[in-house]
Formats: sequence, structure tokens, C-alpha cells
Amino acid sequence: MLADDGTDPQVVQGLTNGISERNAVPLVARMPSPRLPGAEPPAAVAAMMLHAAAIIELTSLFIGSSAARRAATARGARYLAMPAVRLGTFRPGGPLEVDFGRLRVDAETIGAAWARATTFRLTSRGGTDLRGSVEDRPGRVLHGMAREPGAYMAPTDVEAGTAPVEGTAAGVIVIDADLLFMGEGPLDEPVILHVDRGEVTEIEGAARGRLVSMLERCADDRMANIAEVSVAFNPAGTVCSVPMETESSRGSAHIALGNSIAYGGRVDAIAHLDCVMRDAVLELDGHVVMAEGVLQ
Repeated sequence: MLADDGTDPQVVQGLTNGISERNAVPLVARMPSPRLPGAEPPAAVAAMMLHAAAIIELTSLFIGSSAARRAATARGARYLAMPAVRLGTFRPGGPLEVDFGRLRVDAETIGAAWARATTFRLTSRGGTDLRGSVEDRPGRVLHGMAREPGAYMAPTDVEAGTAPVEGTAAGVIVIDADLLFMGEGPLDEPVILHVDRGEVTEIEGAARGRLVSMLERCADDRMANIAEVSVAFNPAGTVCSVPMETESSRGSAHIALGNSIAYGGRVDAIAHLDCVMRDAVLELDGHVVMAEGVLQ
């Protein structure tokens, strides 16, 4: 288990007990809090990850897109990215008590549609209208169950998406749920991103400072890249203060800025920043495939 000072100790204790009860050996690698989402863990922790059979990421910021994670799963480690989850995330009837096997069917259906598509359009009730190319890009599915060697999943999240072809995304994105791992959420007012030729060109909204300050910390021009477009499937997920649950909530969609390597793209930026919108509609090759959580 990967932990830092922001990790909920009750989550670590509960998972430790559960792992022990299943005759496995629980180890906790405690590290300084990551500076940026997608940051690399310390070298000593990365070395431990290479020799682990399974890894649960419980750090206060997401690091699942790091090279260390990719190296560990390439060596066969099973990996669950669960950054910033709280004890309440495990509540009865909550987003970890859903039928992940059933939701996998929906996610893989949309994942296959992404893989067949050449163009996408993402819209939302809040005003998002983003278009671009996904030609020859794989559909990327996270269904929550890391059962095979090398599997990477991120429960509570169940999602399907891909990385748009670099330089093709254009339009407007209205983020009205949250800017994940960029301050306390959810958002009170939307943040609006203007996109041209695959990059963010302007940021508007009262809470724009949360994103602008993170981009300044990154100090990497490649962070303007539209790195990911995904839709979510978890019916028990809610838009709340836990980033992974917000990202999982069925009917929502998210885009990411920056690093797209783990998502089928080519931009190796310093971080990966997820931004979530409510009530989204996804069109592929001119046909609606999912509308506010309902497959079409």
C-alpha cells in the first residue's frame, strides 16, 4: 500500500486487516505527499513496487500515470489506484458495493466504440462542446477489478475513454463538477476551458485559480494538451469531496490535461490533471453512444 501524510489511517488499517485475513502480507510504503498529480514516487518506493504482487495506491494525490506504476504493472503487479479515498468511501450502498462485473459490460461496450471511432464530440448540459479526432486510438477501459497480472484499475472508478489525437481537439469545456486533486471540491461555480488545436488557450471562471495555480506549479508547456476524454459508469458514485468518487459518478465525463502516455497518446508531460463535468453526452462518428449515463 502506498501512503503519505494525507492518507486516511482508518483506510490503511481496514485494508491491512483484510489483507492479513486473506493470508497475504500487507506492507505500507509511506512517502512524502506527491507534489503533482502523476508525479513519480521516491526511487526506493518505485523499487519496492517492482517486486510487489499487488499495489494499492492510497496517496493524497493520484500517481497512477507515473512511469513507476507503468514499470510495476509491466512486471506483473496488479495495481489499484485509490488516491484520497476516505473511510466513508467504503460505506454500505456506496460506490465500492456496486456490481463491478455488470458495469464492466457497459464500460467495455463504450471502450470498443472508442476503438472503432475516428471522431468524437462531447457535450453537456452545462455547455461543453468539444470535438476532435480519435483515429487509431485504443479504447481504454477501467472496470475496477485487477484480477490478472499487470492489470491496472481505479475503483471506485469505472470508465471508458481515450486520448484524442494531438492537435485535433477544439471547442469549449465547462467543468461544473470538480478539478480533481486541485483543492477541495466540488466546484461552486463552473470553470470554462477554451480549446484550439488540441490545447487549452484560455481559462475562465471564479475558481479558475485552482487550475491556473496547478499549471504554474507544473511549469510545463505540454500541460495545455488535451490528454484524455472519458465517460463514467458507477451508479453509486456521487459528486463529492472525494476525487475518485466524483470521477466515477455515472452520467459524468472528464477530460484531462497534460500527460497522455498511459491513455494511448504521445505527450509525456510532467502531470495528468483530471477535470470532471456533469450530465455529459458522447457522440462517436456522429452517433450518440452514451447520454447522461444511459447507453444508446
